[in-house]
Amino acid sequence: MHYTKRHRFGPIESLQMGVGYFGPPPVSVHSFFIDGLLIDTGPPKLKREFLHWLESKPLKQVYITHHHEDHSGNINSIATQFKVPIYGSLGCSELVQGQVATSLPQRLFWGPPVFTDCVAAYEQSRLSTPKYDFELLPIPGHAEDQVALYEPNQGWLFSADAFVGPQIKYFMKKESMAQQIQSLKKMASLDFDLLLCCHTPVVKGGKALIEQKIHYLEQYYAAVVYYHRKGQSPRQILKSIGAKERWGQYFFSGGNMCAINMVKSVIRDEKNR
Repeated sequence: MHYTKRHRFGPIESLQMGVGYFGPPPVSVHSFFIDGLLIDTGPPKLKREFLHWLESKPLKQVYITHHHEDHSGNINSIATQFKVPIYGSLGCSELVQGQVATSLPQRLFWGPPVFTDCVAAYEQSRLSTPKYDFELLPIPGHAEDQVALYEPNQGWLFSADAFVGPQIKYFMKKESMAQQIQSLKKMASLDFDLLLCCHTPVVKGGKALIEQKIHYLEQYYAAVVYYHRKGQSPRQILKSIGAKERWGQYFFSGGNMCAINMVKSVIRDEKNR
């Protein structure tokens, strides 16, 4: 079952999208539209619904926050139908051109990743619309090419997938916890209240929630380092810190989305310091 819901945050519109096989979708993603600017293009599985939402909008430009398929999945359709510029970071423009491996859950709930040369590398630090001026802030960690859009005059922060929630239970294989902490601190230094996370938009108190997540990840990181220095294996560390593996999710994703990846991320980050 394809699920969509329209939302409005002041002048900002969003389309929430997800796929549920046995009831409501277990996860959904938002694309945002503001003053002619589309932020992210939704997953390929929701292409028909997404294009229907867009068809009456005065679309002028698109910005892709990062290359993951739930954010970049309909780039080619937009390029064909709307003939507008599509931007992303240099890393994003390169990653969407190549073969990106995805897990079975990603393919089932979002669809296969898109391969495209339609994303122009946007290397300026600001992106403007007629009414608004956005600062573009690199926020790696969840994805190496991830970028946030911040409108300081309005107190809006489009945080891509950097937030998701104040506590999280699993990582994808390539995520970096150290980078996530630094990116979250960068965002926490800004003046905003409306947190437009692509998975969990927060109308009020967004900055406080970002600070909660920093505290959670810093404690997690320190605990993993402590037990790693005692010689424990990643699985032993996971048990020592009181975390549990969701084995169904582990096997379903082929180990790409699981709790042990959080521990391994810390160990990897420590080696790379």
